[in-house]
Amino acid sequence: MVEWASLVLKSIYYYGHLIGVSNFDFDWKTGRAYTSKMSTFYAIFVGLMFPTLLVFHWYGRTQFKVIFGNVNMLHEYVMVLMSGLRISAGLITLLSQWLMRRQVMQLSRSLFRLYLERPEVKRMCRRGILTKFCIAIATDCIQVWISLDALDSNVDLSMLFGQFLVYSMTSILNLAVTQHSFVMLFIRARYLLLNRELREVIDEAHGLSHRPPRRGVFICRCCSLADRVEAIASLQGKLQSMVQHIRDLYAIQGLLVFSGYYLSTVGTGYLGYTIVKLGLKDLGMSYRRLALIVCWCFFYYLDAFLNLFVTFYVLDEHQKTIVLMEKRTLFAAGLDVRLEEAFESLQLQLIRNPLKLTVMKVFPISRSSTTAMFGSILSNCLFLIQYDMEYF
Repeated sequence: MVEWASLVLKSIYYYGHLIGVSNFDFDWKTGRAYTSKMSTFYAIFVGLMFPTLLVFHWYGRTQFKVIFGNVNMLHEYVMVLMSGLRISAGLITLLSQWLMRRQVMQLSRSLFRLYLERPEVKRMCRRGILTKFCIAIATDCIQVWISLDALDSNVDLSMLFGQFLVYSMTSILNLAVTQHSFVMLFIRARYLLLNRELREVIDEAHGLSHRPPRRGVFICRCCSLADRVEAIASLQGKLQSMVQHIRDLYAIQGLLVFSGYYLSTVGTGYLGYTIVKLGLKDLGMSYRRLALIVCWCFFYYLDAFLNLFVTFYVLDEHQKTIVLMEKRTLFAAGLDVRLEEAFESLQLQLIRNPLKLTVMKVFPISRSSTTAMFGSILSNCLFLIQYDMEYF
């Protein structure tokens, strides 16, 4: 039987090498991450090729009216800004992969060691991996289709080459986002197993605390539970450290992705207003192209919400760990001192090191901050519409 999750992970690994994002090799059997001349030189070649081609082509010459019809100057400025951000994000992602090469290799080793401890995490992540992969493929394919549909009646090698460069830069950033999403999926699954084991330990300790102690058996069971609590505390510390390490590794990409979603949403809202105001005929857009743009928006934002909610789920699992530890107050007095100390140590660890995720240590990642961002997006959409109504 084909293991689709493993096949997807390996295909993404080799695709990362193809576009220059991955600059080291990984042994899938042993978990060994290492450098080789071939992967290093090829990644250097790709990393130098894209900036050279961009400078040579000077993408700013491309006319956005080919894709979006007879748009006004304001909308063209918005699209130029969005494309410029995508190009910059792709180039910065390539550069950051070199700056963080050793850290990414170490992260790969750590993830593989955690996987060997509990191989069932791959089964738990299978649906998330396949869903994310299919949505990402659909988004990229529709984006290419939109470009080809726009160029169908305006075949120009320069424009075609420019679209290829923008798509390549977008793919580089998308792959980095996909890798981040898969890592967070894995950590969430590991947190689920941790909370499941912690719940079992707490239930057993709760029952033990309300039973008449039998000296020998009681001490043995308390020591066994204390060992399990200490192992849980060690794993929780590793997972939280890994999440914070990932936050730092993908800090720049996170800011660029955040900005990209923000500008894309504002631009999409303004495009919708323009279509309602002028109509498809005046914009020079066909119904087929409009349908493609709507489909692309659907998959693009579905992918964005998947990435966002994976992060939320990790934060939720961490919060569940804290809530589970609050059940200690239900224990009766009389548990072994070592078991009590193990629980106290874990609780102090959670209190001293709260899990907070931010973008570049500036923008917090939470449901409330996401709601505030939607309000800001709506305000900027209205501002663009008012500006259009006044000057165009």
